[in-house]
Amino acid sequence: MSIFHHPRYPILYWIILLATVIAFPGCKEAPPTPSILATVPETGGPTGAFGWVGIQFSEPVLMESVIAAFHLSPALPGEFLEEGNSLWFRPKAALDPTISYTATLQGEIQTGQGQSIAVDESWAFQVRQPAILYYQPTGDLGELMRLDPGKTEPQPITDTGGQVVDFAVSPTGEQIAYTVQNMTRGKDLWVVNRDGFKPVLLVNCGPDGCGEPAWSVNETIIAYTREVYHEETGGYDPAEIWTVLLATGETSQLYQSEFAYGTSPSFSPDGKKLASYDTTHNGIRILDLETSQESVIPRGLIGSGDWSPDGQQLIFTDSAPAENEPFVEIYVADLKTQAVQLVFGEAINDTDFSQPRWSPDGNWLAVSLRPVNAGVSKALWALSLDGSEKILIADEPSASFAAYRWDPWGAQLVYQRLSSSLTSSIWVWDWESGESYLLAENAARPQWLP
Repeated sequence: MSIFHHPRYPILYWIILLATVIAFPGCKEAPPTPSILATVPETGGPTGAFGWVGIQFSEPVLMESVIAAFHLSPALPGEFLEEGNSLWFRPKAALDPTISYTATLQGEIQTGQGQSIAVDESWAFQVRQPAILYYQPTGDLGELMRLDPGKTEPQPITDTGGQVVDFAVSPTGEQIAYTVQNMTRGKDLWVVNRDGFKPVLLVNCGPDGCGEPAWSVNETIIAYTREVYHEETGGYDPAEIWTVLLATGETSQLYQSEFAYGTSPSFSPDGKKLASYDTTHNGIRILDLETSQESVIPRGLIGSGDWSPDGQQLIFTDSAPAENEPFVEIYVADLKTQAVQLVFGEAINDTDFSQPRWSPDGNWLAVSLRPVNAGVSKALWALSLDGSEKILIADEPSASFAAYRWDPWGAQLVYQRLSSSLTSSIWVWDWESGESYLLAENAARPQWLP
């Protein structure tokens, strides 16, 4: 029992009660003062090359005032994103692993009730070296494995009984989307964190075949393909593009047209566009996510190409006519002007190119190629976009090279080597030394895990 309600103190009770009513008419409580609940990354903790920097408050605050008080040292170009009582800074360039970064929130911010409060918070963090995620075949399908820098033994990421079909790493490297063959021979969509903990069934596709997951830049949406199964015929419809919200699992078809078939979804690096290959009209379909406007770039070869680092261009291959045997040429589409032209200014006749991959600085392409009429495997090259320089990465008559990807800084290239005996291995090429080294045997389809 409170002392103010005790019967031995009646006069004191009424005096204090009267004073309280006079001082606080209406008995309204003062609004709570916002405090910082968490900062991301944690102080001293690691983050990925494209990791976000975040601040979570206990109460609503005016985010414009938080942005004005926020500083990152060294400074980087980026954008701010609001999420409830949290503010996130997404860097547009890869963080440097040789630098210690410091985020600071200093000055005054405004509460949701318009009050000013002083803040003085700072936290330092480091950038981790990326791991490599890859597919390890086990029978018809396989599992996902992760190999960290300096390690020789990989860490299993999935445990599905060898039923993983395909996968995609989120932009920050904190999550992995993957598809798993289920008991009905359909393929479900799952998500797991980078350590392999807490796998979550995101979309139960039943007998439908779901695949080709692609992450949005803000990691709130996954686009994927879905082949609808028909029990009466035992067959599947052509693939369509679907999307699912990570927060709720709500999923729906992206294009509502009856014949909106497509494959190979991919989000632009700036998060403003979604590309896919339109199998109905044979072209790369571009959806502007801000205006809902669409355009189609005619292309005979299946695939949605590769985005430029700024998200303003797409690079892709297509068949080029020739007097004798057709060859495959590289084209670039400018999404602002809608112009499509040859990358190297003029056709490189009698050459068969595979899909090139843009380097992070936008100046180089990694691509495998071979002469059209030569009975040899494709060699792996790095070519400058102005055509002035070329670097041979790998060339073996008895092997082919695929699944090549630049690391976040363009310093290394990971790729898959397939031998004539159909054994697959993963290699890494180092730009500075010009040498390649073996990373893993019985391994395929590598991706960097920032």
